[in-house]
Amino acid sequence: MPVREFFVLLMVCTLWGLHFTVMRMTVSELSNPLFYAAMRMSCVGLILLPFLKWHSGKMRYILPAGLGFGALNFALIFPAMGMTTAGAGSIAIELYVPFSIILAVIFLGERVGLPRILGIALAFAGVVVISFGKPPEDAGRLFILGIVLIGAAGFFEAVGAIFIKSIKDVGPFQLLAWFGVVGTAVLWPLTFIFEQNQFAVFAPETRVQFSLALAYSVIGASVVAHAAYYWLLGRLPMYQIAGTGLINPLVGVTAGVLILKEPVSAPLIIGGAMTAGGVYLILARSRKPKTQAAAGET
Repeated sequence: MPVREFFVLLMVCTLWGLHFTVMRMTVSELSNPLFYAAMRMSCVGLILLPFLKWHSGKMRYILPAGLGFGALNFALIFPAMGMTTAGAGSIAIELYVPFSIILAVIFLGERVGLPRILGIALAFAGVVVISFGKPPEDAGRLFILGIVLIGAAGFFEAVGAIFIKSIKDVGPFQLLAWFGVVGTAVLWPLTFIFEQNQFAVFAPETRVQFSLALAYSVIGASVVAHAAYYWLLGRLPMYQIAGTGLINPLVGVTAGVLILKEPVSAPLIIGGAMTAGGVYLILARSRKPKTQAAAGET
């Protein structure tokens, strides 16, 4: 991996790893989760409105990618973060890695041998271990459901990545602008159907905290991190992009412990090690992928 791409990938992992702590704090103390997600994507769409452009012949890939990356994943992960912890969530989302490999085999024609199959199985088994560990008191009785929802969010992210790999000559900000539109169209109806009193978050005692969390989600985790991630998708093979799975959980667990004072349990350590080991095994056996990514637009 070129040095420039490596440091961009490291920046993305740090922004996303810390975002689990931001999400956990926000949805557990301040805001309805779907409302928070809807606000995030609407703000992203507004900021990037100048980049919004219809791409004839490519919208059949852009819109489904937006459903995966800008709508369905957030519709699952934001509510889930009210049920689990930042550390566990940051590990469970890395099921994106085995999901991406499985989908790449099905749709991109990549080959998978026994070592990568074992890696996929180990990653899933690690998340199962985390799910059935005794949840900390602040996670609640829906801890397992939260882990399942985050795993499902990882699947939709992998689906979105597959569609992005089919998009040529569309810049990352143009993609993200459309994802903001798709997320807005999907998430606002969901929040009004399933949630109430959404705008109470703008009360004097909470509006500053919520605004800061929203700013991090919009600018840091979306505009900067996602745009950089889509830029990487156009330049690196899928197996190298999946390397985020080795860094995101480390940042997420560390931030959860240091900032939220989350306990580090044996299931979290064992399951996290299994998931990281599975991801590493997948990546280690993917040095010569059959399908390479085409260069994208800067």
